Amino acid sequence: MTETSYEKYIHADKILSFQKKEGELVCYGELDFQGVQQEAEFIWTRINFMLKRIKKNLESNNIIEGVGLFYHASDLWGSLTNKTQELLKHLWPKDFLKIRKIIGEGASTADSQRYRESEKLGRNLWSSFENLLKLNSLTLESLISQDRETEQYSEMRSLISAMMWYDYRVQEFSIAHLYLVFGIIGDRTVGLKGGTTGFLIDRYQKYIFPKIWDSINNLYLDFKPVRR
Repeated sequence: MTETSYEKYIHADKILSFQKKEGELVCYGELDFQGVQQEAEFIWTRINFMLKRIKKNLESNNIIEGVGLFYHASDLWGSLTNKTQELLKHLWPKDFLKIRKIIGEGASTADSQRYRESEKLGRNLWSSFENLLKLNSLTLESLISQDRETEQYSEMRSLISAMMWYDYRVQEFSIAHLYLVFGIIGDRTVGLKGGTTGFLIDRYQKYIFPKIWDSINNLYLDFKPVRR
């Protein structure tokens, strides 16, 4: 069959050559598992590209462009969550037991260089955000305590909202991945990295932008509900 110009452009033959053929699969679920993991690598590459662009935009005070890119990257994390949920729905635990025997010792999603880079790039954006605050003689707390309708510094408030949404999407993926682990190996089984799922729970309870969430907590420090 002659390769079309479209297939040549996306390197279809090369991409598909990395997927197992039907006769090579150890179980039906392996094609889903391998395919989702491969797609994730492409998506993390795109996310990391976005995060690098966001940093450049924040450093040049191009806030609106940075906001749009944050939401774009957030959507990509949402697609990763959907893929994880797809596996949770369709990957049978006994199938994954067969996959575990051939996947390699110590192998896990956390071994992905693209995944680890996304975490590093995300956290590194905080210094650029703090520089923006200084440039505008602002503090995070002063912006959080403003009413949404306040016109002044609306771009900075939009940026905070976009950063919160991005962080939420990352945490959403982490939770979905955690439940995928529960659903295919249980919640007490030793994982591929040699630890129990308790290790994963501790790992995932870390925000990308923790100071934003802290500032929301601080907003309610002196709050007292009205007693009726």
